[in-house]
Amino acid sequence: AAVALAAVDDDLREDTLASLDRLRSMGWTPHILSGDHPEIVSRIGARLGIAEEHLIGGASPEFKARYVAGLAAEGPVVMVGDGVNDAAALASARVGVAVHGGAEASLAAADVYLDREGLAPLVELLMGTRRAFGVIRRNLVVSLAYNVVFASLAVAGKIDPLAAAVLMPISSLSVVVLSFRSKTF
Repeated sequence: AAVALAAVDDDLREDTLASLDRLRSMGWTPHILSGDHPEIVSRIGARLGIAEEHLIGGASPEFKARYVAGLAAEGPVVMVGDGVNDAAALASARVGVAVHGGAEASLAAADVYLDREGLAPLVELLMGTRRAFGVIRRNLVVSLAYNVVFASLAVAGKIDPLAAAVLMPISSLSVVVLSFRSKTF
């Protein structure tokens, strides 16, 4: 007969399901890679709607690093972790993200540190980087178009050299103004 039974289970944060749905809508495929018992990982994964083949429990730090490196060979991987056992996997990912309350080793191995709890800051980070890359692409197009047009006019002799000299810094200024007006984060 059992004398005592101890069970440990983590509650999901309020933002978890909404954040995962948002990440999926952005094209990301969430995986759970944990040192916890596989049954616990499977139960949590089912509550989160994560496919069984993307749920791995009982993973050692070495396995985590190999798994993330394998995924990274197929495409961009963002690894989120907080423990010493996540450090090598964080370093293996395209972007390693250490989370609030994480161990020193994970902080040292990560590229980014989120100082708020939950997955919402991760969603904000990924959306912000998408917007930032959009601003960069737009600014490159604007700068290239501006310089092609005015350099061609200068070479063709259609613009006075003094006017061309004045117009070049305006190109840089326009890129700075466009960047400033774009709220990426």
